[in-house]
Amino acid sequence: MPEPSYTWAEMMAISISHEMQDGDFGSVGAASHIPAAALRLAQLTHAPNLSFFCGGSGAMNPKIQRLTESSADYRNLVTSEYHFSLDDVVDFETAMRFDFAFLGGMQIDKHGNLNMAMIGDWDKPKVRGPGTIGLIFLGGFKTSYIYTEHHSPKIFVDKVDFISGAGWLDGGDARGKVFRPESDGPRRVFTPLGVFDFEPESKRMRLIKVHPWTSVAKIQAATGFELLIADDLQIVEAPDEHELDLLRTQVDREGVLRRYPSAA
Repeated sequence: MPEPSYTWAEMMAISISHEMQDGDFGSVGAASHIPAAALRLAQLTHAPNLSFFCGGSGAMNPKIQRLTESSADYRNLVTSEYHFSLDDVVDFETAMRFDFAFLGGMQIDKHGNLNMAMIGDWDKPKVRGPGTIGLIFLGGFKTSYIYTEHHSPKIFVDKVDFISGAGWLDGGDARGKVFRPESDGPRRVFTPLGVFDFEPESKRMRLIKVHPWTSVAKIQAATGFELLIADDLQIVEAPDEHELDLLRTQVDREGVLRRYPSAA
């Protein structure tokens, strides 16, 4: 087979952009250059009225052309439509103003709960993370998208050691007993290996799309719990040439996403 002409990070960005809807308003965290690229690409294609906010810098709708590796980078402010203060951000998060948010974690479990606090015993953790940070506001978003640049059994665990951000909690109707009905749990999970949703009844993570360089068996081996598999499982198609050109010439001119390994 010929060497792919794109990287898995570029494919992730394009896959994420396809999920975005025109008119929605959402946010990305600090280390969110892949989702930020996806949102800008969606604005340039099918969702011109999509709006997003870079939580780290306060930038609203930055007209990204040179992708920064952190949304907290001050350069996002230069081309942004507006600069929000931290007070504004907290108001948005507590008043259910965000339609979506992109979030990740050191651990992600089968119900989409996220852990950024610590791994191991609370009194003597093996790893200490940055804390709950923005994940604590997951009850203030209408839905969320999970993304990670790595897919391994150490990240995808049966149950997180600490819930920094609530997904579907214990599954089923557990989340609805705690949060307002307007706040759904995570909708999708994006990784270098595939795309996942959550089965409607059990709220367990389910594989719905496989990237062409991997397989169901490899994805299961890289996951620390038994995956559900969609009946209509799909293979993700290679990026459209027009979208890939827009991504490289209008969003990521310096090739940040091209520094990742080729999709193979």
